[in-house]
Amino acid sequence: MSAGERALRVSLDVFDGPLDLLLNLVKEQRLDIATVPLATVADQYLAYVHAMEALDVELAADYLVVASTLVFLKSKALLPPVPTDFAADGEESAEAVEARLRERLIAYSRYRDAGADLKARAAAAAAFYLRGEAGDPTAELVQRYRIDAAKLSAALGAALRAAKPEKRTLVRERISLVEQMEVVARAVRRGESSFFALCSALDRPAIIVTFLAILELARRGRLRLEQHDPHGDLALLMPAQDDRAA
Repeated sequence: MSAGERALRVSLDVFDGPLDLLLNLVKEQRLDIATVPLATVADQYLAYVHAMEALDVELAADYLVVASTLVFLKSKALLPPVPTDFAADGEESAEAVEARLRERLIAYSRYRDAGADLKARAAAAAAFYLRGEAGDPTAELVQRYRIDAAKLSAALGAALRAAKPEKRTLVRERISLVEQMEVVARAVRRGESSFFALCSALDRPAIIVTFLAILELARRGRLRLEQHDPHGDLALLMPAQDDRAA
């Protein structure tokens, strides 16, 4: 590709500034910003600047500053190093100039990536909400799409049905028969109690253990049971004096 063709191709792009142009040239060649010799993109950069001049586009001073810096770096790369004795006092080395330009380029790259991410997030949010009243920034946000609760529920159900099944181990709380016997005995000592009253706040396993505790206490003669109706409640009473003596 000739220099003229390359200049024409580059001139079709729009850049936000000299660092934006320089960064795009580096990324076009898939080079690492932290290690690439910036002089290698000097020709492409100058071709873009010349194309802008040919189109009578007003050039910002920053473009010319970066162009002159790249020309300086390229000239230093082509020429043999100047002996220390002939170096001018206070003259900045090519390495220092390139390091300073590289730092600016890396910082700009980070800001540009962050800006692109924010722009993508704003575009995603714009797909769901909009400003009423012709884009008035003070107007209330309006939801673009109606959300059907039934459809959302169906989507969640479908996702759950398609999910990979999880292996779970259910550990039931262990209920001690001896401890439950003591609970029943204390309730009986406080006064007349009933089986239904003891089980009102218990789950199925606890009810079964409580029933077994009542039967064991009755077998040992520590309480007596009364039931007035078939399938009715069990009254838990203190044992009679004769039973205690026995």
